[in-house]
Amino acid sequence: MRITDGIYQLLTPFPQFTIEDAKALRVQLQEHPRVTKGLPYVLPYLIKDGDDTVLVDCGWNTDSAYQALEEGMKEHGSHPSEITKLVITHVHPDHYGMAGRLKQQSELELVIHEKDAEVINTRYFAPKGLVDDMAAFMESNGVPPMDTPNMSRGSMGMIGMVAAVPPDTEVKGGETFKVGDFDFEIIWTPGHSPGHICLYEPNRKILLTGDHILPTITPNVSIHAQTHGSPLGDYMRSLDLLLNLDVELVLPAHEFEIKDLKKRIAEIESHHEVRLDEMVACVDSGGSTGWEVAGRVKWATGTLAEFEPHMQRAAVGETLAHLEYLFEQGRLGKVMRGKQLYWLPV
Repeated sequence: MRITDGIYQLLTPFPQFTIEDAKALRVQLQEHPRVTKGLPYVLPYLIKDGDDTVLVDCGWNTDSAYQALEEGMKEHGSHPSEITKLVITHVHPDHYGMAGRLKQQSELELVIHEKDAEVINTRYFAPKGLVDDMAAFMESNGVPPMDTPNMSRGSMGMIGMVAAVPPDTEVKGGETFKVGDFDFEIIWTPGHSPGHICLYEPNRKILLTGDHILPTITPNVSIHAQTHGSPLGDYMRSLDLLLNLDVELVLPAHEFEIKDLKKRIAEIESHHEVRLDEMVACVDSGGSTGWEVAGRVKWATGTLAEFEPHMQRAAVGETLAHLEYLFEQGRLGKVMRGKQLYWLPV
């Protein structure tokens, strides 16, 4: 789909969806926004001007996703072998998975933020240590022993759909690059991942947001074995970084375009305030583990007990991110009791 001269929105399906089903859902979700159980597609962006062919995000490393990317680029007079720069907003499998396959086809420059580049090795090349760390992490947050192994390995099945490759260029945020007549600024927006980035084009007033800002859902912001500090605090502060940009069109990596950036940021902030209040209410007077709180929270797509292991892990991680942010704000306390971390009302 043409966004403006030189910027085109593509679509690559998630593994459980056909190309046709993903395209149909793309239309349906824009006409009738709703929460789906699992994401059906990724929206990469092709930026083409003169001799420059830049792709922002790509998709899973599956044959159907590659076929969809190839067909989408062909519609706009291009081919994956012509990509000169691949910018990854963050290294989750649906955004980064095809990077190695594309790298084999062209002399492209792979660009990733340094904070996400740090986790590529432990997440994709040598993940056993991460599985062990996640098992200990889950145990410390109250996950029952019978659930811990499944949850600690929850995302391992996805590794076969990731062609991992190190970046050619690591960025910090603040850098700029040109694509023909386009001038893009890289903005570091940690939260959903430590090295998530957005791309701002001030002349056209366009903002590419990856997963940072989505039109109807909010990205998973989690604490897990590879995170440090307060990811939700980072996320909320990252929203503030974008609030005063002169933007007329937001291009996210899922769902559909957003016209009013300030309104959507206000909606996301309001959502998290409600969720933070709910988290406080889910903490017992004598203290609760992250697993216990996650089991009491009302999730949009079901209950914790109903989720697949990887979704349970995401729910516990998101719960912990909210609890840590509440601790940062002074609204909760925390204490270790034996090997388990308990959150306490203040």
